[in-house]
Amino acid sequence: MKHILPILTLVSTLAITGCTTAVGVDNPDNSSASWSGGSLTTTYKSDVTAVFVASKRALDGMRDLGILGRVGETEHRSSEGELTGVTVYARAIGDVQVTIDINKASDSTSGAECTSTSVRWGTLGNCQQSQQVVHRITQSLGR
Repeated sequence: MKHILPILTLVSTLAITGCTTAVGVDNPDNSSASWSGGSLTTTYKSDVTAVFVASKRALDGMRDLGILGRVGETEHRSSEGELTGVTVYARAIGDVQVTIDINKASDSTSGAECTSTSVRWGTLGNCQQSQQVVHRITQSLGR
């Protein structure tokens, strides 16, 4: 009985913070991705517009994975009007929401400009389906 409080504290802490796991992806620009909080995040050495167009192309061609189509996108711009990111929304069979967040980033080692791409399949996330989306985006980028 006296161990219940510490165990509940530990479980609730893990549930709130989650964990980050390295995952292999089919991306020659960055062969690993991080899986955290239900989202798979990787980076591409391309600008935001190129990754956005590739994401739209990838989602439009994924009926075999159960994606019924894109339902919208939201652009994010800086105060100067520069495109800094885009969020793309799609729906899969069973009314599952698929979200791709594309944001301008910089490489932590070289400082070079790149694009961070996070894929979330459903409310809690699905790593395998998210990897398939990343694979199709990579193919659409011509890599």
